[in-house]
Amino acid sequence: MPFVPEPLALPWALTLGAIPLTYSLGLISGNVSWVDRAWPFYPVICSTLVVVWAYNHRLEQYSGALPRLLCMAGLQYVWSARLTRHAIKRGFYDLTGEDYRYTEFRKLVPSWFFQLIHIFVIAIAQPLLLFSLAIPLYSTLKLSTTGPSTGLNSMDLFLVISGLSLVYLEHKADSAMYAYQTAKHASKSTDIVKPTKTQTDSTIGPKPASYPREFHPGFIVSNLFRYSRHPNFAAEQLFWVNQTLFAVNAGLASKIPRDEWLAFGPIFGPCFALSLLFCSSTFLTEWITSRKYPTYHAYKGLVGQFLPQETLWVQLWSVIRGRKQEYFKSVYTPPSSSE
Repeated sequence: MPFVPEPLALPWALTLGAIPLTYSLGLISGNVSWVDRAWPFYPVICSTLVVVWAYNHRLEQYSGALPRLLCMAGLQYVWSARLTRHAIKRGFYDLTGEDYRYTEFRKLVPSWFFQLIHIFVIAIAQPLLLFSLAIPLYSTLKLSTTGPSTGLNSMDLFLVISGLSLVYLEHKADSAMYAYQTAKHASKSTDIVKPTKTQTDSTIGPKPASYPREFHPGFIVSNLFRYSRHPNFAAEQLFWVNQTLFAVNAGLASKIPRDEWLAFGPIFGPCFALSLLFCSSTFLTEWITSRKYPTYHAYKGLVGQFLPQETLWVQLWSVIRGRKQEYFKSVYTPPSSSE
């Protein structure tokens, strides 16, 4: 690829082709989850193209950037392998299936509005976001080519270890969720909890869902989910912050003034944009869950959305309001058969 003028040229061209392709597939198939299916490997492809570009230009000023780029790309390959395995296990590559959030959202808005969401948010914005996750490698490449120290240092080792730890946390959270949901749906128990319509607003959205009493409150609240309502989402966001910190470390090691870093790419932009997507997606996820399982409102009064620090503040607020014991009993004590 020596003919490619810039490291991001091929990833950008790939993205410009992916946008009309995913949009067309959504129109033809009737489901819009095509970008979701590309999520586990698309950022890795873009990042790999940046690394290959740097390798082909290693005889120029880019040789010092390769060790750090290989660390970042290696972490992404581990991340991709885990996510791909989980996606296959969950059936994400059933081409007739669609993410349940899209299915529910279709029911809430007019058809024309959903089509606008399809083209602008799903088909355009999400591929651009996945492309942008390669920008930290681009920034690292450029920031690692100036100054007296361009090799790896102890901070890079710390970032590799923390990156692997975050992937492991995602694995633990997703595995716990999968095991819980699989066991709940496979249960043959006849002792069923049936939330009444008076316990939740059932006029819009999903109706209250029944579940085996042994799986109270209908959603997982144990393991990592005792400290975070979405530990997998938290680890995913932090993983891409971790990637960004490699670029920060490259800038610090190269002695480039911080006010000049933006010349080498919007370093924190991609992980910030990813967090915005997760916040909006999580809002919809929790809205759906709270309609199906009324106890979710109490769970939100005990556990923070992403980080354990949030849980401390949420529980403190519940204590101040005098409702912590009420919430705790609602979440962790199944109702009696007579209720």
